[in-house]
Amino acid sequence: MLLLFNSTFVFSQDIIVELNGFKLRQFNEAVKNEFGKPVHTTNFDDGFIAEIYSIKPDSSAYVVFEYPNWNKEIIFSIQIYGAFKDIYPKFKGITMGISENELIEIVGKPSTSKDIGDYGKVLEYKKTNYSFEINKKGKLSSIKIVDNFDEMFPNPNTEKIPDFNTIKEILESNNPKMISKILSAEMEIYINGKTLYFNHSWEKEIDSDISNIYNTINKIIKGIDKIDASDENQYEENIRLTLGENTKYVLKFKTDIKIKEIVLKWENGKYVIWEIKT
Repeated sequence: MLLLFNSTFVFSQDIIVELNGFKLRQFNEAVKNEFGKPVHTTNFDDGFIAEIYSIKPDSSAYVVFEYPNWNKEIIFSIQIYGAFKDIYPKFKGITMGISENELIEIVGKPSTSKDIGDYGKVLEYKKTNYSFEINKKGKLSSIKIVDNFDEMFPNPNTEKIPDFNTIKEILESNNPKMISKILSAEMEIYINGKTLYFNHSWEKEIDSDISNIYNTINKIIKGIDKIDASDENQYEENIRLTLGENTKYVLKFKTDIKIKEIVLKWENGKYVIWEIKT
């Protein structure tokens, strides 16, 4: 049986954004496209929603995706449950079912350890966004990561805005793994009257480009290498102000190349690409 738990975290740089192939802030459509219908859905009093999906036929192992009350379309937390060593959550090289001592050797000593009755205990780590459950047999039974980006990095740092040449070189690399590092999980591309976004797991998108994001980027940036960023007739940078949100930065391209705008958003302590317009 699964225990959903909440933890309190403080400011730090040690943030894990991916678990079991998915990334925090991906759209919930990506989850449904991979797993289908959840085996159980919980609607909390505060408006949050948790959906449970089996990852073993007998439902002895499962993954839980939680969606926040302010945007029920994006993943707020990911929790994988099951003390089985054939489950690889893709988290710091850990396998589920290892002993508490083995876990501590990898991630260090927890800040707090809380008893949770029949479920065992929860290990919490300050200055992170992750926590673990250890069952009564002393085995790792759960890993959870939470989107606490806004708590960790509340104030945008304009010094971290990547310059035009850096963005250009990464986008021109035609390397999905490299390009993914500067993309928001919520990124959208507006092209030919359509909107493209990541609608499968983050891992599958990098490996197979199933949503055609990386192939599209490779096509629409043709000619970007000829842009003279010092020529205001070819290129300019602006800010975008939206009530209640952090300032976004917009790169505008004025020549006849396909791409017209790249919008950068402050997320998890850095600026990432949030929108691309053609």
